[in-house]
Amino acid sequence: MLAYRDLRDWLSRVEGMGQLRVIEGADPELEIGVLTEINARRSSSPAFLFDKIKGYEPGFRVLTGLLLTRERARGRAASVK
Repeated sequence: MLAYRDLRDWLSRVEGMGQLRVIEGADPELEIGVLTEINARRSSSPAFLFDKIKGYEPGFRVLTGLLLTRERARGRAASVK
């Protein structure tokens, strides 16, 4: 049984847990990969949602670090407040 209905549900729950960071205006060739790599090496790392990416139309987004914590990987997110 899935713990989340869809990606929007996952984003809402993880944001409610304080484990989602939205980063706007990142460069896809210089920043997204580096920030993702640095974040993955941290002991307590949030998921990153890159929005308004340089050179791309609005609405194209990149989500990284989805499964870096047990809570997010197992689908045991706290209820949205």
